[in-house]
Amino acid sequence: MKRLITLATILFGLSASAFAGDVATLVNLGFSPDSAYFMFGYYGLDMAAGKPYAEIYIVDTKKNEFTSDGVYRGLYPVELQPGWNPAGAFYRLFATTITQAGKRKIDHLEQGRLIYLSINGEDASDVLSFKDFSTKVQWDVSLNQNITEEKDGSILSSFGLDVSILGPDGKKISLKAGNPQIRRKNVKDYTIRQILVAPDGKTVVVLIERLEKDPTGSGIRYMVETFRLP
Repeated sequence: MKRLITLATILFGLSASAFAGDVATLVNLGFSPDSAYFMFGYYGLDMAAGKPYAEIYIVDTKKNEFTSDGVYRGLYPVELQPGWNPAGAFYRLFATTITQAGKRKIDHLEQGRLIYLSINGEDASDVLSFKDFSTKVQWDVSLNQNITEEKDGSILSSFGLDVSILGPDGKKISLKAGNPQIRRKNVKDYTIRQILVAPDGKTVVVLIERLEKDPTGSGIRYMVETFRLP
């Protein structure tokens, strides 16, 4: 009997640790051949609802916005079991995106070239300076956040990006990305997690982690900003 109780306790502990914290797993789903479209998603456990969820988006990289038919969200009412993987929610939702992904010729193996990566869970600076060793280009990126707390305790925030690129020939390019005019409710912090250069070598995708206030404390979601190099 003691062994059974111990085993049950271990299983419960493993289950609790496996589902502790509303942390999303980011998935790069690839570009279209002309880099005009980028597809990504993420999944995890919604701690407030106690259910697995997934979200998938198709981005028009020229407009820096989602396509009208490229927003997919799913929250699934299933009972959690020890060792259960919330990726199942992502697979189910992904199956509903195949038609639209095919329409835009998204190639899930064409995921662009990663030039910057910040590991999830690590503190990351809002000011980045790094070199793309493939092109010998020096990148300096500043994430400028504006976060305010309202009288009712809610949070409003926005951000913009300042990008400076120095080529090996000494030519410097400076540009801005993002839209500081868009105010997002209950987003407490933004972190750049990845920067990708699309197959065309001109389109840049910045994958940004959002730390959101929710009924259980905090949750992580993702978004992207896109821009083109001159």
